[in-house]
Amino acid sequence: MIVYAVDLGTTNVKVVRYDDAARARATASSPMHYHREGDRVTFDPDTVVDTVLDLIRAAGREAPETESSASIVLTGQAESLVLVDAQGQVVGPGISWMDERSGVQAREMAAAFDPDEAFAITGEPEPVPTWPATKLRWLAQHHPEVLPRVRHVFMIKDFVIWRLTGRAVGEETTRGFTYLYDVSRRDYWPDMLDFCGVTPGMMPEVVPAGATVGPVVPRLSERLPPASYTVNTGALDHFCAMLGTGTYAPGQLSVSAGTVLALSMLADGWTHDPTFRVSFHAGLRPDDTVLFSCADSGGVCLGWLQEILGADGDLGAVEPQLRDVDRGAAPLFLPYLTGLNPPDFNPRARGAFLDLQLRHRRSDLVYSVMEGVAHLLRRNLVDLGAHGQSATSLTSAGGGTASDVWNQLKADVTGVELTVPREPQDACRGAAILALAAGGTIGSIDDTAHLSRPPVATYRPRADPLTDQRYAAFDTALQRLYGP
Repeated sequence: MIVYAVDLGTTNVKVVRYDDAARARATASSPMHYHREGDRVTFDPDTVVDTVLDLIRAAGREAPETESSASIVLTGQAESLVLVDAQGQVVGPGISWMDERSGVQAREMAAAFDPDEAFAITGEPEPVPTWPATKLRWLAQHHPEVLPRVRHVFMIKDFVIWRLTGRAVGEETTRGFTYLYDVSRRDYWPDMLDFCGVTPGMMPEVVPAGATVGPVVPRLSERLPPASYTVNTGALDHFCAMLGTGTYAPGQLSVSAGTVLALSMLADGWTHDPTFRVSFHAGLRPDDTVLFSCADSGGVCLGWLQEILGADGDLGAVEPQLRDVDRGAAPLFLPYLTGLNPPDFNPRARGAFLDLQLRHRRSDLVYSVMEGVAHLLRRNLVDLGAHGQSATSLTSAGGGTASDVWNQLKADVTGVELTVPREPQDACRGAAILALAAGGTIGSIDDTAHLSRPPVATYRPRADPLTDQRYAAFDTALQRLYGP
């Protein structure tokens, strides 16, 4: 069986073609296009579908070996909102998760619902403009003529599946990113639906991760390479990445080292605790719960520093100099340029360099930023462990893993071994494994012994009292400057 794994990313749409041993045979990608106006970020949903079809065709040309059957499996972003009427036409443009128009509505939700109860229901510590629920309430208030026309309330992955198959389904791992879903009951939250002006009948049927939805409708299958196609729901990109890198197990923390610092881990004996402010979601198997935490201050801090210094974004250029930095004399960096970061969620926190001196050079500042993000990672690991979810290993993917110095620094600061699979499309690989399991090529997502595996680099922590001293200084500075 051929698998076309589709990653509906925020920046790019990617398609990777895999064989039945999960070996990548071809890759094609195209940028996502947005219209930005003030705090609004929108897109054309049907253009996304056309892009997916074009990329599958391109990947098919690149790897022309044929099979009688093929699966299209989807992963990628979750929250971007698409509305469709009873005639199958899109109602207005798609609204990206990056759209910030609904800040007032997020605050209204926070005031209208008990925060602990809402957290226990939705799996999200607080309502934010990212969630589709807030955009629906914005539409109900500012354009009351829109929602009465709507037949289907989709997120972007739901919409693509619907266009491909004609079935209105919503894959379970993405439901917790709507703020409309009761994660514990595995059903939509009636009170929030009503608050947002939508009805249960407008919401797609919830189906499990990795479920086969059905065949591609004939008018679209004609645009694809010759084969008999089925469509698979896949799962959220972060959770697919866990599967793609072999970390979908309790105690194995998956770290996305991209623009943000995103952490995912399969929970071990999960019971909701309102003091443990990590989001929780349906996982890849029935009854699984995956913990997910996202700190905006990840690689974006390094990108910011390089931009203001007028430096090349290539980490390789500065890597040799980082090895010679006097670690004990380097400035400390608090990576709170975006304010709130888990596990502290302190709205008063701000970014800062401490002990900055004239003698410090670019390499000192780059090292300090890398170390500050590693300190933030350690804070999250400590918080996980304090709530019974200790991480015994770290696996990292993303652009930040190009730096060996940064990888080693994260292992040293956390005291936990870190591995970096050299798999550039980890989410697509995980989605492909879901499709192979659904198609019967493998027995289950745990039956991966005969599949190809990406090479792995391993970074073992090195004990050094200075490492703990600098983390203690970081913690003290954070508390003294901004308090609990």
